[in-house]
Amino acid sequence: MTVLESEILRRINNVQQKMAAAALDAYVITDAEDIWYLTNINYSPEQRPFFFILFQNRKPLFIVPKLEEAHVEVPYFEYEIEPYFDVTARAGENWFEVLAKRLANEKQVGIEDNAQLFITQQVAAPKWSAKSFVKQTREIKSEYELEKIKVTAQLCSDVLNKTLQIAKTGTTIAEVYMLPYQLKGAVIKQNFSITNRITNCVWNADYSFMPHSIPAMDSVIKAGPNIDISIFKLAGYAAECERTFFTEEPSAQEKEHFEQMMAARKVMLQMLRPGVKAAAIEEAVLNSLKADGVAERVLHRPGHGIGLNNHEEPTLSLGNETELKENMVVSVEPGIYFDGQGGYRHSDTVRITKDGYEFYTQAPTELKDLILK
Repeated sequence: MTVLESEILRRINNVQQKMAAAALDAYVITDAEDIWYLTNINYSPEQRPFFFILFQNRKPLFIVPKLEEAHVEVPYFEYEIEPYFDVTARAGENWFEVLAKRLANEKQVGIEDNAQLFITQQVAAPKWSAKSFVKQTREIKSEYELEKIKVTAQLCSDVLNKTLQIAKTGTTIAEVYMLPYQLKGAVIKQNFSITNRITNCVWNADYSFMPHSIPAMDSVIKAGPNIDISIFKLAGYAAECERTFFTEEPSAQEKEHFEQMMAARKVMLQMLRPGVKAAAIEEAVLNSLKADGVAERVLHRPGHGIGLNNHEEPTLSLGNETELKENMVVSVEPGIYFDGQGGYRHSDTVRITKDGYEFYTQAPTELKDLILK
């Protein structure tokens, strides 16, 4: 048995155990990322839904568009496959009738709670219930997954550190953006899969106070605060590394804001260990920023899970009573933002260990190392 085969079977068994505990006869998974996680099939669903269904006492079932039937080839376990013709197929051949027929004899059916609305509208019946079994399974990473994330994190860090080496006042955003594309050829040669995504860009002060803005490619790095964001996904696994930096001596106020961000980051890192609730982490970060008088400058949670996606569970935010567990992987990214002046945020990819945490990304953090003259 290969390492990947063992990994796939472990994941499926984990979901089936959750099904048994909830007395579910069948469990429907529709999200492309979740299906990749459980089968190693990578596809783009577009208009046509793709279903992977687990049962307690029989083979898994794929219900897929006829267009995708030949694509379904899973060597890790036995399965059934039933195609449907198209989204608007003839009566009896569309996906919801095929799905209803194949699940007609199941008493209790679960569906992963990230299914799209047009799917859940067709299956909303008393015997159906929304669950998050795959999401829960994905929260804690295996050794196989941790090794994948480590590789991604290393390359992510490398590109960010190269950015810091070339960054100066007047460097174009386009020049920075092209750095990972120079790397991409080497990455492909290492046999990473089609699931790769490589992004590196600098948000200068015109953009860095708006975390999800899109910098213009013809804009340039300015004095600061600039934020470099390096977000990678290689062979299906993600990591991120971000740094706030300056290319000229920052003002006294800018130095103060940088240190306020760093103080919140330190508080957050001290909280990272098994047993701590996600909500308590954001509460501690906000208390630090309140003490410094800048809590109103917070625009987002201080961290989130990382795995197949750059943003997944657990979300480290108020209202989430999930406890951290060993081998969760999370981002550490408290940030504060000042309209028209700029933003301050570092981000690292971090594994929760038995008694604390381990950095997977590596880059300078102190202000003295991030004034790039």
